[in-house]
Amino acid sequence: MTFLEIIEEIHRKDQGVTSGALAGVDGLTVEEWRAPGDDRDLAALCAEAVRFFQESDRIAVENGLGAAEELHLGGDRAQVFIRKAAEEYFLVIVTDRGTVPGKCRFLLRQAARRTREML
Repeated sequence: MTFLEIIEEIHRKDQGVTSGALAGVDGLTVEEWRAPGDDRDLAALCAEAVRFFQESDRIAVENGLGAAEELHLGGDRAQVFIRKAAEEYFLVIVTDRGTVPGKCRFLLRQAARRTREML
């Protein structure tokens, strides 16, 4: 299985997932997938999302919450889920606004486990 297939599998299980990527700790995408019609600049979003995750991790650690594992950002038109897949990699998925967050979090956790095994 490839990283692209992992992201496509998330979409097959939840049609609300409109795009996704594996990004490095530097924010650069390693692999990207998007549903037809999704015209977001996924590379730019990943760069910002990884930085957002890193800053959130710093805040969590400094306040005794432990290391961050996952972040969810809900907008009025879409949602973004970011999960640390390995020491140097993150999975980022974008969903429709109405997508159930719990299902996405579950699918992302499974995908992160498979990604770690591949790395």
